[in-house]
Amino acid sequence: MAAAAQEIRMGGLDSGLQVMTSAEGTLIDWSRPANAVGTVNTATVAWTGVSESCGPIFYVRFYAIPGNGLAAVMIAERGPFAATNGLNTVTLDPPVSVTPETYLAVRRVAGSEGCGQAYGTITRTPARAIFAAPSFTGGQLTGASPLANFTLQAQASNTPWVRVSTLPVVGSVAGAFGSQFRTSLSMINPSDRAAFLRLVFHPSGRTGVDTDPSLDVNIPAYGTNTNFDIVSSMGQSGLGSIDILTRASVTPIVSARVFNDTFGQGTSGFSEEAIPAASTYYNAANVFIPKSSDFRLNIGIRTFTGGDVTVRIYDEQGTLTSQLTKNYPPNYFEQVSAAAFVNGANLPPGGHILVTAIQKDFIVYGATTDNLTNDPSMRVGLD
Repeated sequence: MAAAAQEIRMGGLDSGLQVMTSAEGTLIDWSRPANAVGTVNTATVAWTGVSESCGPIFYVRFYAIPGNGLAAVMIAERGPFAATNGLNTVTLDPPVSVTPETYLAVRRVAGSEGCGQAYGTITRTPARAIFAAPSFTGGQLTGASPLANFTLQAQASNTPWVRVSTLPVVGSVAGAFGSQFRTSLSMINPSDRAAFLRLVFHPSGRTGVDTDPSLDVNIPAYGTNTNFDIVSSMGQSGLGSIDILTRASVTPIVSARVFNDTFGQGTSGFSEEAIPAASTYYNAANVFIPKSSDFRLNIGIRTFTGGDVTVRIYDEQGTLTSQLTKNYPPNYFEQVSAAAFVNGANLPPGGHILVTAIQKDFIVYGATTDNLTNDPSMRVGLD
């Protein structure tokens, strides 16, 4: 089976209060550059305020900002394109070459206010955007965001389906000591437009491929979708991870619950939030080692880019007791015992495991389970 093709994405579509931009000008999304080197051939731009029939009104621009510094240069522009209220998906012809130093922008040309404008939202995560003149093709950036945590609502990619988040682990599987784990999934569409989603299940122990099992889910405006056992609903069993993809839609709110099903005697489990897709240049994950042998520890890793990760083991006093290097392919998932993860190295009770990498995108988590009750817990290392 061929490995999944490299996805190239930049920008994003989030829910939240619509914050209008000025009618004419260029707005540069200075928070979410391209995640990798490649080309993008489609873009979606959020637009509002259209009250009359208009011709082409906006361009999609791309700026290089080397080293995320204070100087930018426009490297490409596509358009002009007409706009309607809502999300406008356009083809970028020819495709645009991008790197992790390339940022997305929208230029609104002169015209009637009734032709509308691009907009952004305020997010809880750090973000910034730059207002510039329509004629801005390069030069110094002011470094000032119009509002704290303001993000332009626009994205570009090399595929119509864009990964927006990932559930690191899901399962419908028998575990140790008579446990039976399942995963329920709830999703909310927080926007006033229908959301078109695709869930892709990547089984444990191998690299994900484009033909991995998937399930398309359409959620109406402000609607909710809930599934008691998402893995079984996809016709699968065992452990894996799920990517949440959207097609010209706002990113959904996603929450899962991994639980031990005792078949009529209740359940015990934990909530799991979807991890947003983002460019990552330094990644660190800490995993706690149980102090008591009454608990078992498994460690999972989901990669998006491949390469080496460094694993360090520390005891309670902070003394480094062991260090090793592990290599993983891209788009790979596995969950193994802690002993297997560290290649049999000693695991000091009450200590911790630190996993690090530079310019790699991955998720690591520790899953701890009570050997008597099979009550599970999980910590995702986003450190």
